[in-house]
Amino acid sequence: MANIDVSAVVGRFRQQRVLVVGEAMLDCYYNGHAERISPEGPVPVVNAASKQRYPGGATNAAANIAALGGHVRCLSVVGADEAGAALREELRARGIEDDLLTDPHRATITKLRIVADGHYVVRFDEGERKALDSAIEQALIERLQVGFAECAAVIVADYCYGILSERVIAEIARLKETYQRLVLVDSKNLPLYRGMAASVITPNHLEAQRAAGWSVRDAERLSGDELEQLGRHLLQQIGSQWALVTLGPKGSLLFEAEQPTYRIAPRPVPNPHVSGAGDTFTAALALALAAGAAVRTAVEIAAEAAAVVVSKPGTATVSGRELLQRLAQSGLLAEAAADLETMLARYRQAGRRIVFTNGVFDGLSSSHIAFLRAAKQLGDVLIVGVNSDQGLVAQRGYGARVPQNERLAVVAALELVDHVIAFDEPTPEAVIRAIRPNLHVKGGDYRVEELPEAAAVYEVGGEVVLLPLMDERAQPEMSGKLLRR
Repeated sequence: MANIDVSAVVGRFRQQRVLVVGEAMLDCYYNGHAERISPEGPVPVVNAASKQRYPGGATNAAANIAALGGHVRCLSVVGADEAGAALREELRARGIEDDLLTDPHRATITKLRIVADGHYVVRFDEGERKALDSAIEQALIERLQVGFAECAAVIVADYCYGILSERVIAEIARLKETYQRLVLVDSKNLPLYRGMAASVITPNHLEAQRAAGWSVRDAERLSGDELEQLGRHLLQQIGSQWALVTLGPKGSLLFEAEQPTYRIAPRPVPNPHVSGAGDTFTAALALALAAGAAVRTAVEIAAEAAAVVVSKPGTATVSGRELLQRLAQSGLLAEAAADLETMLARYRQAGRRIVFTNGVFDGLSSSHIAFLRAAKQLGDVLIVGVNSDQGLVAQRGYGARVPQNERLAVVAALELVDHVIAFDEPTPEAVIRAIRPNLHVKGGDYRVEELPEAAAVYEVGGEVVLLPLMDERAQPEMSGKLLRR
């Protein structure tokens, strides 16, 4: 059997709580058509067509955490102004727990982009780069203490507008040591975080060169040896566990002490929209690491998440389902094998009831979803077996309409599914013997004497349950027929 490790990681995003602290921003896009040049000056006259508002900066990272299924708390400071109210409204619309302090003497950071026929005309920025009022700073620190106690990971989104003061940074370092949390730092001024022992720093190559005190050059002008030297210097100077240096169209480099440098290949996207892609990358990286992924797996997941959002206009987000579909198409989903046995041991130790079911899932329907929901109601952990393309061809001479990786991704994207397993055999007997479920659930169109895997279920001490077929709209209370040996 083959367990899909990456889909299991994305599935565990739903169990992660992340604290995001940093500069909250409101990203505005005014879209229109340019039909003539203004008689008042050599600029286009843009006839308005639409207006969009999005959370930006730290709040965009929070929006991506929420879209990917994680639980997020966003801590920042906004002004007592229209932009601050609009930002709160956008966060609420996305189901985000905002923890925005209001400073009546501060303007909310706003980035207004004028777009004509798909092309940027101008960007107009508002918001001061000034120190926090002492009372606001103290309130921010107190809320940090609450947030650290509750979360699994922390994202520091520092655009150097003054929210991350020396006192706030020092408190983040103290809380990291106290609670042993993952801390990811995305800062325009990395030397401020020297000595914090951050888990990950994520500078672009320009920020990395400035942090190292180099004369800044384009990435194309840096040799491989120079990039290697830059990354190693950052690890030593800033003191982080990992340094991830992004190189624009050349991809990224991951540096870790006493480990070879790992290159993350670029993900080319036609007509990319790069606004907020870094926030998406950091959000997905934080969730993947918190969910237990190895760092190299985590950065590949994050790169795919960023590739999804740069294909969308505006300051976009990526959902868990979109990410799984992208992973399936990229082939990453099928490459990694999971250590499911470790997870199963933890479930059993905690006394959790394991439910297993299986199918081809060649086009997920409402009845499939209703059946899976009913199966999950019978226990605590739902594991779904999916017939592989290879197995289907061997069994019946032809495969499924939907490729295996996409079928796995769609099933794994369902919130009620905890793990997905592909198997090559005609029946899931080997899978059942491997995972030893408490219950094996099948549809009511089967009879137990027709189930070749029933003997394997009884062999591992489980029971077979037959559930009636149903439509998603009905959502009945399930009390399927329990068939004992």
